[in-house]
Amino acid sequence: MSKITSAGISILILLILISGANAIAVENIKKLDISETDLWDVVSSPDGNRLAFIAYDENRNQEIFVMNTDGTGEKKLTEDANKKWGLAWGINKLAYISFGKDGSEKIFVINPDGKGNAQLIQDNTRQGNSERYMGAWGAPSWSPDGSLLAYTSLDEKENPKIFIVNADGTNKRLVRNDSFKQWSPSFSPDGKSIVYVSFPETKYKEELFIVDIAGTERKQLTFDEIKKNYPVWGHEGTIVFVSYETVTSSSEKLFAIDLDGTNKRQFINEDLKQRYPSFSIEGKKFAFAAIDAAENVKIAVGDVTGIPVATTTTTITTAVPTISKTASVTPAATAQTQEEKGNGIWLIMVLVAAVMVLLVAIALKDYFKKK
Repeated sequence: MSKITSAGISILILLILISGANAIAVENIKKLDISETDLWDVVSSPDGNRLAFIAYDENRNQEIFVMNTDGTGEKKLTEDANKKWGLAWGINKLAYISFGKDGSEKIFVINPDGKGNAQLIQDNTRQGNSERYMGAWGAPSWSPDGSLLAYTSLDEKENPKIFIVNADGTNKRLVRNDSFKQWSPSFSPDGKSIVYVSFPETKYKEELFIVDIAGTERKQLTFDEIKKNYPVWGHEGTIVFVSYETVTSSSEKLFAIDLDGTNKRQFINEDLKQRYPSFSIEGKKFAFAAIDAAENVKIAVGDVTGIPVATTTTTITTAVPTISKTASVTPAATAQTQEEKGNGIWLIMVLVAAVMVLLVAIALKDYFKKK
């Protein structure tokens, strides 16, 4: 084997291994043992310690509930008969979609303790749609610092588009004015970009796109022509979304893809169906809905691996009191230790050293041949 060929193969192997080491994954998945099995819109709190979801109460009204990630301390936040959906948990507020006084879809915000429930944007536009699952406009999305909310509404031509509004409901603006429908926005971890669902220029097929919040740059991320929705932006250049294995598949699954459009893979390899992916703000915790053949829904939580310690610098502050534990459940899975997190870095260093030694050996061998 020639020097160039050996070196090229060695470097290629190294790059592949490094790429795999950097890809985030979910471990220690646990399904919570709670009474509700008909529920929607599972979302993680910013710190990853609590969850919010929508389920029926004893009166068969759809209400918002919060609880700890081990299934204890469940508390109902709302108490009205209006349908609710599209949860999003920001630094200080939960946002959700319900019906306003005019009978159309509106965004409401509420504190995580159940106080301060109010309509956010005081206009007569639709701020979501009432369809669930695939084909819906999707939930709104908070920026990481909680100052902005991205959501789907209608433009002057009655087409769904992505808008941004301040956390107090002021300064509403359209992100990108193009001729295509847009829905299901999700902020990037740095708050500078949004991933959303739209159509490419030549086909009416649902694909993922990324746009900066100024609306100047639009990049198509997927090209498989498979129906998709509910993208969420994780850390380390990964976006997780709901889609299908093939065009003809009938069960929604969670898939992940890198920001350059490569490395598409199934993110969670279990359950008949999966919906509502949600990361904590620092990206260390992940929650989703696991659905069995009888359409029973279980809330599942797990630990995200593959995030270097140096990248988790977000500080989360909140005045919300801790929810007390009131039920006995199986203890939560143990998080990764610092030593385990460092194993990936040491592996990369060893591989780099091995490739360097190999290249030096090849060079010396070539040198002595010439002698």
